[in-house]
Amino acid sequence: MVNQKDILIKVIESISKKLIEAEKILTELDSMGDADCGVGVRRGFEAVLNVIPELYQLELGDILKKVGFTLAYTIGGTSGAMLGTGFIETGKFILDTKEPSIGDWVMAMDSALAVIKRRGGNTQIGDKTLVDALEPAVEAMKNFIGLTSSKKPNIVYGDISSNSFSGSNIYSNININNNDENNNNNNKNNIINNRSNMLLLLQSALDAAKEGSDKTIDMVAKKGRASYLGERSRGNRDPGSLVIVIMFEAALEVLRAFR
Repeated sequence: MVNQKDILIKVIESISKKLIEAEKILTELDSMGDADCGVGVRRGFEAVLNVIPELYQLELGDILKKVGFTLAYTIGGTSGAMLGTGFIETGKFILDTKEPSIGDWVMAMDSALAVIKRRGGNTQIGDKTLVDALEPAVEAMKNFIGLTSSKKPNIVYGDISSNSFSGSNIYSNININNNDENNNNNNKNNIINNRSNMLLLLQSALDAAKEGSDKTIDMVAKKGRASYLGERSRGNRDPGSLVIVIMFEAALEVLRAFR
């Protein structure tokens, strides 16, 4: 049976390969900044690929922390710090949770987002950074959980405000309430519905990230070397925002492949 560790490591591997392939476009987008985003991201995720075998010996939280520290040490600069922080803080949030629920993952990313923004010098939406894609994605996932629970009363989520979610794994954190006497059929339906919800959750995040990234094209950079250009920084997509889009695309692609 597929477990969360297998899925997470496959997601990390897929993210790494896709971002390595994106080196050229990331470098072009960073032409008004340091022009080193593509090289740095490639170097960082090549290092992550090298530690993939070690990840199978770790628990979920430590896997994410390992990836985060690897990125922070190898990418360098603000990009390395922000990307590394994202993985490290997500790992810290779920460190003691063997099988995090969907809600746990969403809240872990929300917690990581807050630290990323502080690490980036109180970065906000509109500053033309990766936050312009990441924050809308996180908000979309939080909204998806709330909207789904209210619109579909037969799907019961845990109490989001108390960070308590029902179920023990990524496919069974949502309970389908019915009186079917066939427990085997119930369990099968739970898995199908929960995987479907996870795919919808990631799709909502990806859509929001893409929209946020698109908006950076018309923004004036307020962070990093590109900010020195003022109005001349307008008209170019922020490369960090594209990194976030690629990450969600990779995660969605991997989850779709698991049956």
